Amino acid sequence: MTLSPAGRATVKLGLALLGVAAAGVVAHTLSVQTPSSPWWIGVLPGPIAQLRDASALLGALLLAGAPYVSARPGEREPFGLVIALHAGVLLVLATLVIGATTGMYGVQIEDPRPASRWLFRARTLGELVLFGAFIAFARRVWKSR
Repeated sequence: MTLSPAGRATVKLGLALLGVAAAGVVAHTLSVQTPSSPWWIGVLPGPIAQLRDASALLGALLLAGAPYVSARPGEREPFGLVIALHAGVLLVLATLVIGATTGMYGVQIEDPRPASRWLFRARTLGELVLFGAFIAFARRVWKSR
């Protein structure tokens, strides 16, 4: 199957996310070492696991869905969908990286740390953008039946 530019962009994003997930596996392994170990990186393993798992899941979904994102003959490229996918993934991934490096989960609605509130808002916005993109993707798949 030949992919259109939109499909290729989706594959590239999916592969990049799987690369982040692979780095997350290494970072998580180092974060669960005992504090006396020279391999311990000194951050909480929970936020790193969130980053790893979200990257792996989104990467796999994007790779599996790339043929459906790809434009069919005589059809316009769905660049709006691709832009929404990239924007949502970038926002969610950035908040997860910040959370992994600072030890914040980004899920607390009320938190005494001001950075945690902004992290929650940015992560929620990214997840809402992804939700909208996945709805548009589902409509696209439904129409292709």
